Amino acid sequence: MAVFRKVVEQHSFSVAAEALEMSAGSVSKYVAALETHIGTPLLARTTRRISLTEAGRGYYAKCVRILDDIEEAEKSTGQLHPTPRGLLKVRAPISLGSAHLGRTIADFLARFPEVKLELTLNDYFVDPAEEGYDVAIAIAANDREPMRGARPIGRMARALIAAPAYLARHGEPAAVPELKRHNCIVYNRGQLPDEWRFVAAGGDRTVRVAGNCRCNNSLVLREALLEGAGIGLLPTFLVADDIAAGSLRVVLPEWTPESRTVYAVFPQPRHPSSKVREFVDFLANSFAVDSQWRLGFAQEETAGTPPAAARRLTA
Repeated sequence: MAVFRKVVEQHSFSVAAEALEMSAGSVSKYVAALETHIGTPLLARTTRRISLTEAGRGYYAKCVRILDDIEEAEKSTGQLHPTPRGLLKVRAPISLGSAHLGRTIADFLARFPEVKLELTLNDYFVDPAEEGYDVAIAIAANDREPMRGARPIGRMARALIAAPAYLARHGEPAAVPELKRHNCIVYNRGQLPDEWRFVAAGGDRTVRVAGNCRCNNSLVLREALLEGAGIGLLPTFLVADDIAAGSLRVVLPEWTPESRTVYAVFPQPRHPSSKVREFVDFLANSFAVDSQWRLGFAQEETAGTPPAAARRLTA
């Protein structure tokens, strides 16, 4: 199992053999013997690459958990707090890459130098158990039922914005229902992306919007909004600098768009390894030091005056 895991993570029999201080032939024999024992191919081999079969993906995820549990048991024997170590595979949305996630990761690795972190950014949520990730960061509506093994770690404020050029051409809406007559640029991931919800002192309001552009990437939508394509609803940290510079203006500042919750999802909710536990705690703490990301924070500022802290994951 350990040899199979190394081949998968190195994408090469020869590189895995070097890392394990074995011959490439021995590595190949170990994997072949494992496939014979399991009774199905785990790897698809071509002259250019090695990839997991469907059965191999599920088996690899289970191997990782089993081997990590063994390592954890060995390292924790006689120790009250085992030192996190080994490969940590993390998946996060692309937009969080613009929130100084790299700085947070660098701080984590400086504290735990025996951990090697592999980060994948994409906007499609996957079950970490099925894809071999130790932790997946997900962003979801606040009223969503938490998935198995999900821990809320932060809150993501959002802003309703448009370029001054668009507002000059089409006018500025004076109330939430007026958004129906505007070209609304929609981020089409998640549940009911066309329904925008707002809160204010007078209560909540929901409006169903429409427009000529939909996209699953908020960075692309930001660029379209800067060019005057319409009105959009985006994470505040992505557009805070644009608002401060006057390139984008907040629309309906008296209404606060519903925020989103940031979750850490991992396949071992009851007995996570030390590296997973420490990373999730570290990430949660990095959100907690910033009021714009803190869970349960009651947004007192309007979206039109986002503090500088909204642009960061960490203070």
